[in-house]
Amino acid sequence: MAKISQQTIDLVKRTADIVDVVSEVVKLQPSGKNLTGLCPFHSEKTPSFFVHKDSGLFNCYGCHEKGDAIHFVQKYKNISYPEAIAELAHRYHIEIETEGGDEYHIKSDLKRPYELNEAANAFYQVNLTNMERGKVALDYIRGRGLDVHTIQYFELGYAPQERSVLFQELKSTYEPVEMMELGLINKGGKDYYDLFRHRLIFPIRNEQGKLVAFSGRILEKNENEAKYVNTPQTKLFVKSQVLYNLDKALPFIRRQKRVVLFEGYLDVIAAFQAGVKEGVCSMGTALTEEQARLIKKHTDQAVLCYDGDSAGFEAMVTGIRVLENAGLVVGVVLLPEGLDPDEFVRKKSKAAFASYLENHVIDPVEFEYEVTKRKFDLTKPSQVEEFKAQLFKSLERRGSQTLLEFYIKKLTQDLSVDESVIRSDMHHHQITQAILASNKRKKEQIANIAILSKRIRAENRLLLYFVKKREFRIPIIDALTPMFVKENLNVSILVEAEAILAKDNSLEDITELVVKAFTKESERTMVRQRLEEGIGDFSDVDLAQLIHSVNISKLEDEVLALQKDRELAPTQEEFMNISKQIQALLIRIQELKKENPWKKPKS
Repeated sequence: MAKISQQTIDLVKRTADIVDVVSEVVKLQPSGKNLTGLCPFHSEKTPSFFVHKDSGLFNCYGCHEKGDAIHFVQKYKNISYPEAIAELAHRYHIEIETEGGDEYHIKSDLKRPYELNEAANAFYQVNLTNMERGKVALDYIRGRGLDVHTIQYFELGYAPQERSVLFQELKSTYEPVEMMELGLINKGGKDYYDLFRHRLIFPIRNEQGKLVAFSGRILEKNENEAKYVNTPQTKLFVKSQVLYNLDKALPFIRRQKRVVLFEGYLDVIAAFQAGVKEGVCSMGTALTEEQARLIKKHTDQAVLCYDGDSAGFEAMVTGIRVLENAGLVVGVVLLPEGLDPDEFVRKKSKAAFASYLENHVIDPVEFEYEVTKRKFDLTKPSQVEEFKAQLFKSLERRGSQTLLEFYIKKLTQDLSVDESVIRSDMHHHQITQAILASNKRKKEQIANIAILSKRIRAENRLLLYFVKKREFRIPIIDALTPMFVKENLNVSILVEAEAILAKDNSLEDITELVVKAFTKESERTMVRQRLEEGIGDFSDVDLAQLIHSVNISKLEDEVLALQKDRELAPTQEEFMNISKQIQALLIRIQELKKENPWKKPKS
């Protein structure tokens, strides 16, 4: 079987710019001569992901993923090595040459799993449109206003009610373990049974149009059953990294220069029938950072059009932050009468929905204003005060004088009070918040300076052990995370030291090699000073104390990060959950501080 030629692979490796490839999905910042950002492969708040432009490699010191541009594309898109090569070859206009052999087949090693999903999809489709047992589901979606063309376009299907009808259909071609790995069946005792039963089936395809999962919707209301059941996470499917209908919507997203985000599958489909074909949705979960980055690859504009109820509003508030953090310009559509897009189309018309969506896009600030206003009874003075306080806080966060002026006038009209009163209230709010913020900053600065000073001293000392003493490197790596420093210069030094030791880990003192790795003379001077200051004696006892200090500092950093998250918690429940996490960390910190791992036993 043909394989991609080594010449093509080498050319792709030489041509693919690691910074260009990674920065498409990760916001990178300079760190010495390298670049750093939040790792796309695991959740983190402090960057541990580094890109080395000179070597063409990436390395995450948190989850240990590393490699070149090909490996990055392979991991991020969950595709095979040959597929990643082919994608980069297409991106950089490299013609793929093939040769005989079995290594690096152009055909994906995931070919059979994809074929299995397609076989299941064909089975579900036949059962919806060509079998008597699918009539109940067909009647249901026709009642929702879906025509034959739409049903076929979105490949809708029906999972029969029988316990193992899909398993029986496919078992002659595919092994049970293959079906279980893709979440199509489960095992109960000695018997296999279908995951989806008596449900309307929505096939889920990834960005490349490959079938990775399914979602099944119940046909009748049933409090004992989940409304939707999704394929669990598999080697083909990670829910947080996929958007429903993105593959079909891409041409329309590029044409309209925007994406429209809906809350559910039927909303996407109803909008499509109404002529809004650039619609996508996440799968029963809040919009994720990975999905926002996926959108950002194809457009800079996103419009949120969720259900017009309180849950929809809360989801849009969260979605706005996620999308804006990814660098997207966000618009919001508030549907009237608490309708969702699917209901709007059915109760009014397709043309009415398309027109409403086009003419009722508001900015996120106006959305927050309207949603906040709906929460309060503005005939009651106490609720008026609370409404003003929330609005002032939101405007303050935006930091725009233009917006402030606009909404002062709008608030004046909505409350029917003199503008000077609103300005006076705003001024009082600003003074109060400034005093509170100043007091809080002073307290935090005092605490942080003490923590930072202690941590940096421990970091500096640990770095000396790592750079100068081979015998202590393994104990440090075993006891701490690979990126055990945080201060910028220390991070740059450790990255260069790791790169040197990756080539020869038998080296003893690598100070001079690390210094030479920096290109600017000013950088070399700072690095040399850092690696020569306060050397002193090296010992196991001293090292144990340093590791202990860094572990405590790491937990203290986590507390500070969680405290910031708690300030932005969208719900009381999330506020309480974060508070519990902080309390647990504080207890652990106190426990560690009582320990003395370096204390010498009495003779």
